[in-house]
Amino acid sequence: MKLHSCIIKLLLIFVFIGFMGITPASSTKVTTLPEPYSCYRSYEAITNRLVALTNLYPDLAHLKTIGFSYEDRPIQVLQLGREVETNAKPRLVLVSGLQANALAPMELNLRFAETLLEKYGEDANATWLLEQTEIHVIVIANPDGRLIAEQQAIAGNAPTWTKNKQPYGCTNGNGGVALGQNFDFEWVDDITNACAPDYPGPSAASEPETLAIQTYLEQILAQNPENSFVIDLQANGDKLITPFLFSKTAENPSEDDLFMLASKLAYGSQAMPLRGSSDTFDIINGNLTDFSYGHIQVPSLRFNLGSDLAGGDVTDCWYYKSILEPEGLNMLTRAAILAVEPLTQAQGPEITFTNIENSAYTTHIIGQANDANFYKPLPNPDEFSAVHHVAFSLDTPPWSPNAVLIPVAGERQTEQPYLMDFDHTFHLPEMTPGKHTLYFQAWDTNLSGEQGHAGIINAIEINVPFFTFMPLLIR
Repeated sequence: MKLHSCIIKLLLIFVFIGFMGITPASSTKVTTLPEPYSCYRSYEAITNRLVALTNLYPDLAHLKTIGFSYEDRPIQVLQLGREVETNAKPRLVLVSGLQANALAPMELNLRFAETLLEKYGEDANATWLLEQTEIHVIVIANPDGRLIAEQQAIAGNAPTWTKNKQPYGCTNGNGGVALGQNFDFEWVDDITNACAPDYPGPSAASEPETLAIQTYLEQILAQNPENSFVIDLQANGDKLITPFLFSKTAENPSEDDLFMLASKLAYGSQAMPLRGSSDTFDIINGNLTDFSYGHIQVPSLRFNLGSDLAGGDVTDCWYYKSILEPEGLNMLTRAAILAVEPLTQAQGPEITFTNIENSAYTTHIIGQANDANFYKPLPNPDEFSAVHHVAFSLDTPPWSPNAVLIPVAGERQTEQPYLMDFDHTFHLPEMTPGKHTLYFQAWDTNLSGEQGHAGIINAIEINVPFFTFMPLLIR
């Protein structure tokens, strides 16, 4: 009888809570920002999601703390891929959130990590990227500043805070350092007012956030810079910018190669490639792109997302969801594939599959290699050449010393020699049962008529059933 009475009292309490419009404290946590920024997750939701991904994909996602902010919040890296770290593995590093109110880059960075993990085992390129490369994702590089920008949005104001929270004597509440101008490569103390929105700090790499990122990049990239790639995800501009950004006249012998890399990534997007020597934007001293490229010699780009018409530094959700996210996910996937050899593979032909025909005992693949069209803008005629050949490797990535590259039948188009149609038939009884990855790649022709640059890899998977293996066993 007492138990029955207690249950009735408990039900009455819940009814009363519902009537009064009271919700438990845990349900008041902010998971997304209010309108017009509801497409962006909160700081708490992002940090919780990073932990959740490591629980959902324990073999593929690993969360590291590489340092702490001025207010002692962790600077975290989500490392994607099998954690068998060797200096030979290609590495892509994506850094977002140095500018606190740049919400779109942070959301895109996290969505890329989520999407890649979700596609593992379903999409051939996502699968081999997670098996054969490392992707290091720093979603929130400036946690203290991000929380200030977030509080502005929750209060119904446009987020304007960009810096970290180290005041350096500024007494009006606006103290802080612009972390994107605090890296120690070509740092300049041209602004000494700590209240200024672009204050670069009292000295190079003075901030714990900057120093943590610099140290980590040196640790993971210095041994294999030519097979690595760094992208600094920033706000506003719809541009992919090459180093150097600190000077319009600095010598950069790889500027043309970096511009081709930017052009390859810009294909199919609103973004335009831009040389660091261009006069269409102001000089930026002490930036991450120049540090990665100038100090560690790693191919690097600055990717400015969004535009003035779509909200400026804080991209409108309609533009983010309809344009930036789908285009950005495609671009970052291509960047991960190109991390194998960024400066050379960006100049080679690109593979597309036009048809895959499956039968009980064969898989027939039809495709095309193209050395000209997958750039924005289209290259000049002297920047592309005839396709030399197409080949594939079975289960071993082409850059591996153990890879066996098998040429496939191809026919170069007479009027457009930069196009080659190819096809190949795989006879399943001749292959071991199970899932196989086929890495396809094409090469262009150099000035001597020999094999030139290898292009971006495109992979497919075929599954060989056990029964197709039986005829081979019988023979």
